[in-house]
Parts: sequence; C-alpha cells; structure tokens
Amino acid sequence: MAIETAASRAYSPTVKEKVLFYILIPVFVIRLLAKLTFESNKALHWRQMLAANFLQAQRATFPATLITSNLRRTPSGKAIECYCAKHGIPYKAVTLEKTPDESKDASRLPVPPAALHFVTPPSATANGPTMLYFHGGGYVNPLRSAGHLPFVLRCAAACKAKEVVFLEYALAPEHQYPAQLVQAVATLRYFLHDLSMRAEDIVIAGDSAGGHLAGSLLAHIVKPSPYAPPLDLAGGQLRAVLFVSPFTMLGTNQGSYRTNDGRDYLNWIQVVRFRDDWNADEKDAWADICGGDGADIVWRKVFPASGQSAGLVKKAMVTAGSAEVLLDSCRVFATDCVKAEAVCVRRGADWSVFYGKDFVYAECEGEVHVQPALDSAMGYEHGAMMQAIMRWLESV
Repeated sequence: MAIETAASRAYSPTVKEKVLFYILIPVFVIRLLAKLTFESNKALHWRQMLAANFLQAQRATFPATLITSNLRRTPSGKAIECYCAKHGIPYKAVTLEKTPDESKDASRLPVPPAALHFVTPPSATANGPTMLYFHGGGYVNPLRSAGHLPFVLRCAAACKAKEVVFLEYALAPEHQYPAQLVQAVATLRYFLHDLSMRAEDIVIAGDSAGGHLAGSLLAHIVKPSPYAPPLDLAGGQLRAVLFVSPFTMLGTNQGSYRTNDGRDYLNWIQVVRFRDDWNADEKDAWADICGGDGADIVWRKVFPASGQSAGLVKKAMVTAGSAEVLLDSCRVFATDCVKAEAVCVRRGADWSVFYGKDFVYAECEGEVHVQPALDSAMGYEHGAMMQAIMRWLESV
C-alpha cells in the first residue's frame, strides 16, 4: 500500500483548469501534426520523434501550471505501486524515521521523512547489487511510470540487480533545496547502517534532476553539507553511478540552450522555472554541482585523476543527447568532473565499445533529454542512449 507523505500528495485540478484543458486540445493536435509533418531530426526513429514532438506540442499549448497539475495527479509512490501491481512485481514501501540532526538550516522549510519504494525486478539475481534510483522532473514533478519504470527495470536487468529502490523525494516549490539532498543522505545512511549494505553493492542512478541529486549526494560524501549529517562509506567504493542527462549547472548561459532550442522538448524557460521553484543557493557545491564554491576540489576527490588514490566510485557513466538544451553542461560535467572518456554514437553503432569502461560519456546523435524514458514509454528498445547504457551496465 502506498505511503501518504508530503512528497506524495496528489494535486487536484480546478474546474477552470479542466475547462481550459479541453478547450486547448484542438490547438495541441494541430501543433503536434505540424511538428510531425516538418520534423527534421532524421537521427531519430519515428517513435522517438513522436514522443519528443508530443511533449513539444504539449509544452507549447498548455500552461505550465496545468501541465504540473496533471502530472501531480499521480504521485511517485502511487505510480510505482500501481505499476508493480499491474505487472505482478513484488513491492514494499518504507518511510524512514527522521533523525533530529537531519536538517541544520533553520531558515529552510522542514524536511519530511524520506519515502522509499523497494521493487524486486523479474530479473533479480540473489547476489546482485541494489540499485538506488532518483527520478527526474525538475524537482517539481513526480516519477512517470510509463517511462521511468520500464527503463529502470531494464537497467536493473542489465546489471543483474537484486532490487531497485526508488526515493520518493519531496517536491518543490513546497519543499525547496536542500530537502531532496537531506532525504538522499538519509536514504544512503539507511542502506549502510540499518540494512548493513556495503558501498560495493550499491549502484546509484538518476536522470535529469535525479542525476543532479546523485551528484549532490556524492559531493556531500566528500564535503559534508551543513544540511545533513556526514556519510562514511567505511573505506569502500560505490559499485557504479549512472547519470542520464543530468542537470549539473544552475546557469542557463550555455550555448546549447540556444543551438538546441526547438530541437529538445525541454527549453530554457522551463529550466529556469524549475530552478526558481527549487530555489537553490547557487554558491553551494551541492546545488550548482559544476560551478558552486569549491566544486572543482569536490570532484577531484570523488573522481581522482588516473594514478592517484581511489575515489568514491568504481565506475561511472554520463549520457546526453546531441539535441539536448543541457548538452553543454553534460559535456562539462562528464569531461571535467567525472573525467570520462567521450564516445559519440548513433543508432546502429557498435555498442561493445561501452562494455568494461570505467568512466565513459556517451553523446548520442539527435537524441533529446532523457531519451531512454521516452523510448520506454513508446516501447522502443533500440535508441542509442538506451543501448549504450545497457551495454555499459552489463559490465558493472
């Protein structure tokens, strides 16, 4: 049964919002047909184009508040529970007890306890790792089961995970920065202390804002923030971290915001809205994980240069699509922070290049923001980002 928390309460659209939605449907259909007719991104399969154009037309037609309201009708926990029930997948939910020192910044809103959702994938291997997944959505929107669940379960199968744990973090603007970091720290602490997991048996993955949260958590481990208690991996290394189209820079002055405007379904206006709702301190290395104060020192500790002491993570992968507005920031994070080897790929490439690589950045021709989630929602398994991730995870 889903746990009702401050992170999981659904939105109920008003009568005015419902009326507006139905009035705008014909406009949406016309825009979608126009986009499909004049689509110029030939690198994508038709199902990939349909998904991206659908989201573009949706964002161009409906007010952002109405889209958010509709998305929040099904909270993350409820979406996971219903998906598992429909597909006969074992599931349980746990709400962590809040410790007195979890949030030390009295100026911030109270942080609700973290809600965790344990899913045993059909492919579960008894001695496999545990995958901790942070979903995207700009810290404002919940998980979307049609895309996130099948994608994450494929990831779990590729790395032979014995279970997947989704953090249902509190959403902004009701719960702003650093609420999500506090909850992520509490989750990993629960794994290490209460469940007696070893760092070597944990794979952390996240897309978009979830990729940011994974990075924020790593930064906290090497440079404890004032918002949550320190974390100690007891000298161990996390087995792997996967960053899918991560949101790594709070500023929007990167060139890809202009060059990929109209190619990606995400745009700078939406990114700014998410950022403002989340209301992070741009000076914090746990917020602006590429440009915050001391971020360069943090990442030298997380991912030391070759030949130096071992870092926090044994293996890491960063992915981005060449049509993303976040492309430039993903490149900077992958090359400067993770020190990953860059590999540019397109559909039909030789995916064996990703097998066994410790630190790799996959830049996928023509693909958009978090392409594998869109592909999963459309039942398409052969996208470049999807194939690169699966091949890499097989050697984790």
